[in-house]
Amino acid sequence: MPRRQRLSTAGVVRLIEAVGASSRSWDAAVTDAVRSVADDAPDPIGVEVSRLWADLDGRKRLRTYRASVKVAYRQPLQRPAGTAAT
Repeated sequence: MPRRQRLSTAGVVRLIEAVGASSRSWDAAVTDAVRSVADDAPDPIGVEVSRLWADLDGRKRLRTYRASVKVAYRQPLQRPAGTAAT
C-alpha cells in the first residue's frame, strides 16, 4: 500500500458563495462565478453548483445562463496574536 502524503501546512477548508453569468453556456457561467471570487479564494480546490437558471428572450430561447455556486479553498491556520512559537 502506498504511503499517504501529509500536507505540509495545517489549514481549514472554507466555502464562499458566488453567482456567475454568461451568454454562452452553463459551464461559462460557473467559470465566471469562480473567477469572481479569485481575490478571496485565490487557489480553489472544488466547486459545488447549487442552482442553475437562465433568462429568456422574447422567443423563449435562453439568453443569459446563470449559476449559483460554492467555491471551496484552503486557508492556512494562523497563530493567535500574542502567542510565541514553540
